[in-house]
Amino acid sequence: MNQNILNYLKEYSYEEQDINRLLVSSFLYINKVEAVNNRFIRTFIIDNQSDLEKKQLDKFIPFFEEKFDIEDLLELFEFVISPEDKEINGAVYTPKYIREYIVNSIIKEFEKTRRDLNDIKFGDIACGCGGFFKTITEEYKRKTNKTFFDIYNQNIFGVDIQQFSITRTQILLSLYAIINGEDCEEFRFNLYEKNSLDFNWFEDDNIMNNNGLDAIVGNPPYVGSSNLDDNTKSLMKNWSVSSTGKLDLYIPFFQIGLKWLSDNGILGYITVNNFYRSLNGRALRKFFSENSFDFKLIDFGSEQVFKSRLTYTCICQIKKSHGDLFYTNTSPQKIEALRNKDFIHFDYKQLNDYDGWQLDDAKTQLNLSKLENTGKKLGDLFSIRNGFATLRNSIYLFKPIEQDELFYYFEKNGERFQVEREICRDAIKPNILKSEKDLEVLMEKIIFPYNIIEHQNNQLFQNQDLRSVKTIEEKTFQNNFPNAYNYLVYNKKELAKRDKGKRDYEIWYAYGRNQALNISGLKLLFPYISDAPYFVYTNEKDLLFYNGYALVSDSENDLKFVQKLLKTDVFWYYIKRTSKPYANDYFALAKNYIKNFSIPSFTQKEKESFMRLQNKESINKFLLDKYNITDIEL
Repeated sequence: MNQNILNYLKEYSYEEQDINRLLVSSFLYINKVEAVNNRFIRTFIIDNQSDLEKKQLDKFIPFFEEKFDIEDLLELFEFVISPEDKEINGAVYTPKYIREYIVNSIIKEFEKTRRDLNDIKFGDIACGCGGFFKTITEEYKRKTNKTFFDIYNQNIFGVDIQQFSITRTQILLSLYAIINGEDCEEFRFNLYEKNSLDFNWFEDDNIMNNNGLDAIVGNPPYVGSSNLDDNTKSLMKNWSVSSTGKLDLYIPFFQIGLKWLSDNGILGYITVNNFYRSLNGRALRKFFSENSFDFKLIDFGSEQVFKSRLTYTCICQIKKSHGDLFYTNTSPQKIEALRNKDFIHFDYKQLNDYDGWQLDDAKTQLNLSKLENTGKKLGDLFSIRNGFATLRNSIYLFKPIEQDELFYYFEKNGERFQVEREICRDAIKPNILKSEKDLEVLMEKIIFPYNIIEHQNNQLFQNQDLRSVKTIEEKTFQNNFPNAYNYLVYNKKELAKRDKGKRDYEIWYAYGRNQALNISGLKLLFPYISDAPYFVYTNEKDLLFYNGYALVSDSENDLKFVQKLLKTDVFWYYIKRTSKPYANDYFALAKNYIKNFSIPSFTQKEKESFMRLQNKESINKFLLDKYNITDIEL
């Protein structure tokens, strides 16, 4: 897309009518459509009586260099959705080749069973600006003799929560018909401004009489929990697949789509690929397994499909009939080359709905099973802990520029402060650690307005941490640490913005969360996500940490032994095939992804031999022998 066009639209307007008139008028002019019969489209034509709009139109048209097709219009409609609406409603432009693959795959399935395409009812339950409908129409015109009017009236059914999306879908489809020689005064659309979370499709007689939609395609909205309003959160509770982990709007769209499919109907989505591994996909995995849907999953891993956001995606084709799961991974550009032999078959009984589906090939599956079951699991051997969360690290954390016996001195935003040393603790950020050498260089101080309370190992605290924390009372804090107290008072307004100002804190200067403040022990620090297995040992038992994790133990030997094991290619092979991928070959190292990795039983002699090994190949060979793995590419 010409950058001049995008820059012009950024400056022009986010007002729906203004943008629609500019784009429709430009489209008609560049495509040499001089007269329009369609009453709806005529309302968007800028005429010579609109002087200001006409001047803007005259400036805008030259940017197109004589080409402005329907696909360009669709992309521009998605582009001009306001940033706020994109964040709240998850709108994103789906590339043409992805839409074509999904639609054509479904049509081929119907052709195999000799279903009459003329009668198939396609739905998109979050239709946006109508991209999938444009693709469906294109295929219908290629395969049938139906008019645009009949396709729109008989074969296409859509819902979107935003009226501007419905309007733009009508514009897109009307113009598509007009430039292809069918200019009706009025097209009849089955498009509804509704919320799919509570829309009853049987309100449409065509769908009720058909016992549901025959196919549902689309790109469900990607909206995380923090951007969901209270009404949406409430409606999501009606869908069982939304009952685990943090809410994400795309997840219930699977259950909604499958509910409104007719018997033997087919669902085709391009969507986020982490549902088969993540905590918030646990209930969804259970839903798929319990219903034993015939499911074909094409995973794109960390390769990007969407220009506008960093999202890791897959294509899901699900039939509303019993079957098994068929999985493959590929790059988005190679989907047309996929054949049935490229898919690996899984019986749902093979899959772990609770911890996540492992969907690599059978050989890899066997290797992963050995890596998880040869010894005790990492999560059973060590406490895996998350770091602290102040929700305003920029206030509590600092690097001293000077210090004396009583105070640390530091600067924030050009101002100099001093705080009492006694109220401060050491803190480190595992996400940026590569080796033990980094500890001293990257160590920070944190203002710690808490008292640590030690407990005896009695019945009350059995199976719990033997330390707890209590926020220092305000009067005591003010009297004993006046400098630190006054510094936090200086930042009080900013601290009040935490949790969007909606939470009442026990004391206003308490951290955003109480997690990880009472951890005591030797630690193996590691990051949230990484491109390599960085595990850094520290013997500072009271060291606080944030933006990362730690294995905690009282045994230096145990931690250093497991450190050497986790820094190997063998462990990283496991992570790359079981963890959540990110761009540039980064992978998640959250507790859920590492806890099931097993540590084989080593004799003392074997431990000593392993710790002496220095050569990378020798280390890998030693471990593979312990795991009894013979066929593997590290």
